[in-house]
Amino acid sequence: MTIRTPVRALLRAGPLLETPTEMPAPTSSGLHREAIEFEPTLRLRLTYPSRDVVVLTATGEVDTATAPRVAALLWPRLLTKLSTVVLDLSGVTFLGVAGLELIIAALAYASHRDVEFIVAGGSTAVERALRAGGLDRPSPAPRGV
Repeated sequence: MTIRTPVRALLRAGPLLETPTEMPAPTSSGLHREAIEFEPTLRLRLTYPSRDVVVLTATGEVDTATAPRVAALLWPRLLTKLSTVVLDLSGVTFLGVAGLELIIAALAYASHRDVEFIVAGGSTAVERALRAGGLDRPSPAPRGV
């Protein structure tokens, strides 16, 4: 069922959102303090312990907002001629559905390309999320990584 309301009727109804009366004053850059103090919930680091092995270490939360950042670093490594790609989740405190979907897709693609894809580490919360997603316990990292 579709409800159609003429635009004029919406405009006559007044503002849809009320303006807060006590909004923080903009800083000299024009941004509000909350925007400046924003801390990212995910840190990513790439290391190459050997010529054909890459380790992508994630620290923080992998959720709908941050999974695209993980994907942006992970997918290009799966497309190269690396023999092993390790996703280290030992510092991850939350793994959401978007993160699980990314891992499942990466596992399938790596298998197709004959790349060893290892999901290493993980807190109890991460292990629980992986099990809920139908994945086994994270693999141990290969020696020397």
